[in-house]
Amino acid sequence: MTVTFYKNRFIESGENAVSIQDRAYNYGDGVYEMVRFYGGQGFCLEEHLERLEKSATAIRMKLPYSQEEMHKIVCSAAEKVGEETVDVYFQISRGEAPRLHPFPNTDSVLALFARPARSYTNEFRRSGVAVITLPDERWSNCYIKSLNLLPNVMAKQAAIDAGAFEAVFIRDGFVTEASVSNVFGFHDGIFLTHPANKGILNGITRRCVIKTIENLGYSWKEEAMDEVFFQKEVAAAFLTSTTMEIMPISKINDRDLGSVECDSPIMEVHKAMSGVRA
Repeated sequence: MTVTFYKNRFIESGENAVSIQDRAYNYGDGVYEMVRFYGGQGFCLEEHLERLEKSATAIRMKLPYSQEEMHKIVCSAAEKVGEETVDVYFQISRGEAPRLHPFPNTDSVLALFARPARSYTNEFRRSGVAVITLPDERWSNCYIKSLNLLPNVMAKQAAIDAGAFEAVFIRDGFVTEASVSNVFGFHDGIFLTHPANKGILNGITRRCVIKTIENLGYSWKEEAMDEVFFQKEVAAAFLTSTTMEIMPISKINDRDLGSVECDSPIMEVHKAMSGVRA
């Protein structure tokens, strides 16, 4: 079951509601978030809403609802799905207006859908996934969770065409992030990940992973991994996002890293994160 919300109300199944003149459709003029609910509780929902507001502020857009109102709408949508684990996607556009580039004098618009979450088994997770590396050709403000995702879409499809799961971006010789996820490396007992600057999206799951790493007593560095080091030397690596949670990497281009042991540091972090989500 999928639940949909547009403007100020939940939409009946089969009802057409989104205007062709919505600036999300014409320009990708908006911002978005995706949050997962476990047992009726939105995981880090407040952090997602805070980031939504920061992204909106960065593009000079006012949200149509307060954070408290957004919280109620998102939770209501998840509840209506009626499943144990639910994904809720919500985006804010600058509104409906004739197709002209300058900001219109209109109210921003919320569009949302909620549906049962797609989950990955621990067996799949331990097997890991293959990734390829690609040049990072996106704009410089990746910290904004913008609707403009065409470079990410192209990179993800390139990965699929290559028989891989994800595409890892390389900019100026260093790993930034991936098409739909953040990237961590693990080497000599230290976790590594790109600094949270304008060049990446500071993922909510990324932040939680760092906290979990600290709580488990491991060392970590916000240090961009050199392309050659990532492809040829890093001992282990993994992806993080709201929907895939923690996903070990088993292959980088032509280099096999192998499956992940149940008692590995990466799986230890995953298990600790699962306890937090429960």
